[in-house]
Amino acid sequence: MTDSPNAALVPIERVSVVGGAGSMGHGIVIACLLGSPDAEVRLVARRPESLEHGLTLVRAGPFGLEGAVRKGRIDAATMERALARLKPTLDLAEGVRDAQIVFESVPEIVDRKIDVLREIEAAAPRDAVIASGTSSIMIGELGRALAHVDRLVGTHWFYPSNVMPLVEVARADRSAPWAAERIVRYLVAIGKKPVVVRDSPGFFMTRFVNLFAAEAMRAVQEGICGIRDVDEMCRTGLGWPMGVFELLDKTASFDAWYHAQEYLHETLGERYAIPPVARKVFTSGFRGAPNLKPGSRGGWYDYYGIESK
Repeated sequence: MTDSPNAALVPIERVSVVGGAGSMGHGIVIACLLGSPDAEVRLVARRPESLEHGLTLVRAGPFGLEGAVRKGRIDAATMERALARLKPTLDLAEGVRDAQIVFESVPEIVDRKIDVLREIEAAAPRDAVIASGTSSIMIGELGRALAHVDRLVGTHWFYPSNVMPLVEVARADRSAPWAAERIVRYLVAIGKKPVVVRDSPGFFMTRFVNLFAAEAMRAVQEGICGIRDVDEMCRTGLGWPMGVFELLDKTASFDAWYHAQEYLHETLGERYAIPPVARKVFTSGFRGAPNLKPGSRGGWYDYYGIESK
């Protein structure tokens, strides 16, 4: 495909979210449904139970459409129109067949992302933009597995992805200008605040957030304070709506943090080493809220037997 300036300007009518049943992916689905009211949005999952879980989250999850109706952010008619444009499927090839933008939102594991991106590339139109939802893996590294890396960019969303406005857009050296521009234009159109960053391990936000989360874990490990103390100080001293451990628990994002930290440790060195207490919590199966992370035993508060606020 030529690097035509018009390639960035095409009206977006078909968007696919591969991994759209997950804690981050279902929010991307909602953001696309509500932000682009004329577009068809495909939710692609692998297993029937995952697909059903994702559809439940879209409609009735903690940040789902029914909650938006109850809070007066949208009306019931808007919700029903959005759901009518939602096309769930277990068939990845069919789900991306004529998409103009494909958001990938599978777990933060290099080999798994590469496998899925290869499948997307094989089935999506040549002029579709493929946007990896990685929070830490370099787009250039993921792109080495693709035949047409020019249409691959990074889109690092923040949970809940249909509520939080920021999206980090990572453009690799070989990402085509039209691909990055199409993504930025689309994100702005659906109400997001994209910031374009240079391709690098962890971009900016994951480097920054993972460091202070790891330091909070080390403080708990060393007996300086407890997890509830950390969260209280984050709320009352820093003005955050949630503390570090509340955030990891309630957003079921601990496994994403953990896998990103592994990658950052490998690529950037010892400052991103995983604290032993974090490794113990993770390997014990405490990955966050079970309603968002099926199979999880709970979160940090559950691990320590403390009732969260």
